[in-house]
Amino acid sequence: MPHHDTVALEGTIEHVFAHRFTLTADGQTHLADLTPKGLEAFPLQAGLHVSIAGERRPSEIKVTRIAAAGRAPVTIEHKKPHHGPGHKYPDMPADPGHVLGAVKAAGWTPDQELRRKPKHFEVLARQDNGPWTELHVDFAGTIYKRKPADAEKWGLAV
Repeated sequence: MPHHDTVALEGTIEHVFAHRFTLTADGQTHLADLTPKGLEAFPLQAGLHVSIAGERRPSEIKVTRIAAAGRAPVTIEHKKPHHGPGHKYPDMPADPGHVLGAVKAAGWTPDQELRRKPKHFEVLARQDNGPWTELHVDFAGTIYKRKPADAEKWGLAV
């Protein structure tokens, strides 16, 4: 997981795009993300002078705190991706054969195309003649996420 620097800026909101906005600070323009929940707690408007703090990501600043004169400061919590209760990625090599074996042992019939991600594999599979499902399987063979297969992503005929 990449390390993201924490930044604090003070400036003027120039443009608002739903829960994202551009902030002009120190002669530079920054894209910031307040999240939909953050927007409910702190409505944005162009021309508002604010101070923000957050994590600088490659594409934007994930705002964790925002304040303006005459308004109460708001803290925004960014939820981490959900990988099931207590799921931790195992520290082991990525073995596609092991992952396919685990999927089959769990009663799934996998398509032979696996998609390798940094900490898991995505596997297209189905049970009996049921609908195709996208499985997320960690390197230990644990299926920790199931979702309906996206026909466009997997090239399935609908």
